[in-house]
Amino acid sequence: MLVFCEECGARNEVDTGKTGGKPPRCDQCDTPLKFSLSHVSPVQKPDDSPILHLLELRFHDHIIEISQARPTVTMGRQRHNDLVVQDNRVSRSHARFEYRGGQFVLIDQSTNGTYVFVKGKKGMNLKQDELPVEGSGVIGLGRKVTPDSPQAIHFTVI
Repeated sequence: MLVFCEECGARNEVDTGKTGGKPPRCDQCDTPLKFSLSHVSPVQKPDDSPILHLLELRFHDHIIEISQARPTVTMGRQRHNDLVVQDNRVSRSHARFEYRGGQFVLIDQSTNGTYVFVKGKKGMNLKQDELPVEGSGVIGLGRKVTPDSPQAIHFTVI
C-alpha cells in the first residue's frame, strides 16, 4: 500500500501484514504514518464462514479502523497519536485501543481517566485500567461526554 507522510509528504510503501503490531513510520522523517484501510479481508474460520473483526472510531471528520491489520490505535493530545484530541483535560498519551485475543480492549493511561458509554449499558469512568468493548458507544477523554458532544469519540465494533 502506498502512504504519503502527513508531516513531510514523503512517499512510503507499507505492507500492512508486516508491521508487527506497531504503526509504520515514514522512511524520511520517522513520523508514524496515518492511514485507514478501505478494505479489510475477513478472517476465515475452519468452516469457511467469514468473521470480520473491525472497530471503527469516529471523531469529527476522522475515521480510524482497528483490526488485525492495524491492531493498535493511540489517542491523546500530542501529534504522535493516531487520534489527536486538543483539550486541556486530555493527556499527551491518553488512551489506546488494542485488538488482542479476538476482542478490542480500551486501555486508559491518563491522569483524568476515560469515560466510556457502551450502548445499552451504564457509562463508566476508566482510570489506569482496561476494558474490553463490544457493540457501539461513545468515549470521552478526560471527561464525561454525550453522543452529540464535540469531544465525543464514537466507536462501533463490526
